[in-house]
Amino acid sequence: MRLLHICNDFCYSKVHTNLFSILDKLGVHQTIYTYFRYPNFYDANKFVSPNTTIIYSKQLIKYYHRLFYQYKISTFYKDLLNNISPLDYDCINATTLFSDGALAYKLNQKYHIPYIVAIRSTDLHLFLKYMPHTWNMGRNILKNASKIIFISKASMREFAQSFVVKDLLPIISSKFLIQPNGIDDFWIDNIWHTRNISNDILYVGQFVKRKNVLRLIDAVLQIQKEFPDVRLNLVGGDGVQEKKILELVQSYPDILYYHGKIFDKRELLKLYRANSIFAMPSLHETFGLTYLEALSQDLMVLYTKGEGFDGLISYKVGEAVNPKSVNDIVKALRLMIIERERYTNNDTIDFSMYRWRVIAEKYLLLYQDIIYN
Repeated sequence: MRLLHICNDFCYSKVHTNLFSILDKLGVHQTIYTYFRYPNFYDANKFVSPNTTIIYSKQLIKYYHRLFYQYKISTFYKDLLNNISPLDYDCINATTLFSDGALAYKLNQKYHIPYIVAIRSTDLHLFLKYMPHTWNMGRNILKNASKIIFISKASMREFAQSFVVKDLLPIISSKFLIQPNGIDDFWIDNIWHTRNISNDILYVGQFVKRKNVLRLIDAVLQIQKEFPDVRLNLVGGDGVQEKKILELVQSYPDILYYHGKIFDKRELLKLYRANSIFAMPSLHETFGLTYLEALSQDLMVLYTKGEGFDGLISYKVGEAVNPKSVNDIVKALRLMIIERERYTNNDTIDFSMYRWRVIAEKYLLLYQDIIYN
């Protein structure tokens, strides 16, 4: 089996590296084609292996490509053909619908190579909402895909409600498949079943607008008046809201604690276990692996209603909120502080299904089914 992965965000996330590196260990011969916006991402997330070739495109994504979508696709399709021999591949994995899926669709139309395509946050919240000049291509990609992958039930529901694809559902819904991402084995190998009884709240992530940290801070400052021992521990940084967040940390040193960026998993493990609530009311979230990391350490979780994590776990493990409502976040925090006995401990959750090897084996079966059946 020879796979071609078209993955424009390979350099930005470890998710794809985790999957592709294990597929390599399972003996899959694969090529990863990735393209990106800034030249400093060359060789990012690179891993050395006998079965995998990673092609970092010399063509960069330009700011005007959002307006000139067909030109963008044409540019990277030509570049892709300059770097591969299409007939060498049995199957294509496109990791996004509108960007990667378009290249897979063009290869399929000319060389008849089957492909699967994944639906991610940018597809749902950018292309399907604000880029009508891409919709016709998107519909063609969906109609010709062998499988359409969703990272969560919430993403699938949101996708199915889009007027752009509603009339296609009778002919494409049979191809829908939900496959959540995994988390690092470290968290599964170090599962903790003792919930902290403090009122400490933890956030781990970037300080970008999408993560909604300022509203979370506002909610914590409000609820701290009711529960004086409430503290918010912040881990991460970078992004347009970093300056404002750090100013608030300085203004409220007894309530807000900034721990900086923590890359050592064992240090992060200690911090998870020292808190009782993990809160990340993101505006949009395809999956949100930090929710699962927190759950593995038996924290209650505050997450976004209707987004990636919502519906992933069938047990009551936390509260879903409207991320744009500070009052909603306050109510959720209050519930978790006052009535923590209503939230299921993590010993009811089968974390083994989130091991990357288990997920890679499922993908391998999917590829084989597409190629040989």
